[in-house]
Amino acid sequence: MSDRLRVIVMTQNDRFFIPENIYKASQVCQIVEIVEVNCKSSLDNKLKDYYKWFGFTQCAKMGMLTIYRELQKYVDRMCSYKKYHGFCSVGDVAKALSVVHQIIADSNDRNFVEHVRRLKPDLIISYSAPQIFKEELLNVPKYGVINVHGSLLPDYRGCLPSFWYLYNDERLGGATVHYMSAKIDDGAIIEQDSVDISDCKTMFQLMKKTKKLGGELMVKAIGDISTDKINVRPNESEKGSYYTWPTVEQAKEFMAKGYKLI
Repeated sequence: MSDRLRVIVMTQNDRFFIPENIYKASQVCQIVEIVEVNCKSSLDNKLKDYYKWFGFTQCAKMGMLTIYRELQKYVDRMCSYKKYHGFCSVGDVAKALSVVHQIIADSNDRNFVEHVRRLKPDLIISYSAPQIFKEELLNVPKYGVINVHGSLLPDYRGCLPSFWYLYNDERLGGATVHYMSAKIDDGAIIEQDSVDISDCKTMFQLMKKTKKLGGELMVKAIGDISTDKINVRPNESEKGSYYTWPTVEQAKEFMAKGYKLI
């Protein structure tokens, strides 16, 4: 396979990690469109929950960091993306790469699926896309849909692995690139690696490590598929663990252990 794969990126709004990973992927494939999914389960729409879990001070610190990142974004735009390379938002990295960018509410909407079909992608790659994709969308790309998840699957399937890794006092984290199915964090594993998280006291610190690793693994996975050298292994979900969103009580326990959001 000599030509670069035609790829659609599906993700959600992010200012800190995902844009750079999209850029890295663009170096090994032809990204034809970047799609942000803004739905009920998107992290931007969980702000009230974050306030309940982590309180005013932690949310204020996160807010200040977000404001600073927004300022960097506007500086980057004035510098024609030569300062931060579009890494301050998903929309900006799309502009920096001259790639079409759109925001949708439902990945499985019939009109969107038809739109994807017209683009004839070889592959869809997901960075924290906040919805389960149904079979109709999964079956469109020639080589399927792959996702990067911030844990060592099949362990820590589900929501907020950065929270649960710390909550359980884990010393080793990781990331996994796997084929997507109609089940959560299911599908055969393509690439996986671990990273030391013993020095992480905040979710942000942990995500910085696992998102970086995940971006590198996605590049490898795209290369595996494009060169027909893919070597998958089972993702035995029945042998792993699954976590949903934390309760307020669990968030209090998390904080009592000395862990923080940021």
